[in-house]
Amino acid sequence: MYLVSPDLPILSLTPARSSSKHGGRASRKIWRSTRNKDISRSIRFFLWMLIHEGYKVGKFWNSVPTHQQRVICNICGTHETMDHILTQCTAPGQKEVWDLASEMWRLKTGKDLRPAIGQIMAGGVTKHGDPGATRLHKILITESAHLIWRIRNERVIQNTGPAPLAKIRNRWLKTINNRLAIDCAMTDKVKYGKKSLKSSLVKSTWRKTLRGERTLARDRPKTVGVLVGVG
Repeated sequence: MYLVSPDLPILSLTPARSSSKHGGRASRKIWRSTRNKDISRSIRFFLWMLIHEGYKVGKFWNSVPTHQQRVICNICGTHETMDHILTQCTAPGQKEVWDLASEMWRLKTGKDLRPAIGQIMAGGVTKHGDPGATRLHKILITESAHLIWRIRNERVIQNTGPAPLAKIRNRWLKTINNRLAIDCAMTDKVKYGKKSLKSSLVKSTWRKTLRGERTLARDRPKTVGVLVGVG
């Protein structure tokens, strides 16, 4: 459930508009992108908070006594913003996750994936010519950004220290494989009815990225365990 009306202004809308191929979309349409059915509820909330500058990072802490040190990233020594956290920070997590996502995107399209903060916010409205590529692009950007955010919070809030690189890789693989498993399960029309996914959409989304891809030829795809050549 969202806590404010969609009619309220979207504070960070400009970078989302400039990074979207549909820069002229109205604020309401970009707000609706955070409710896209291809994105899980927890990540939709993450995007909603990101667009509305709802997270307590950086300059927020200037007005909180004894917490002004949180304004600065303790790894990079620069002002901490969501842009810095998700696309620039040198702490283990940000670069490693985007490297993995880019590797998978190259399997699909032959292109690199290095999203700017506006592209992350506009993940739900970014379009590509192929529906499967459009959907995978959305999944990779939103799932990867959300994982980077979680890794950062564990380091900064839970004081777990820098995440081991092998653990980052395994968490990303688990995140994407879990998403693949959900997609495959959701093709069950008997179980999910109108909420089920078309097998053709699932196949076009994951084609060229999987080990055991022959299973995609089935009428109803079954879960494929490991991503090809990623990590």
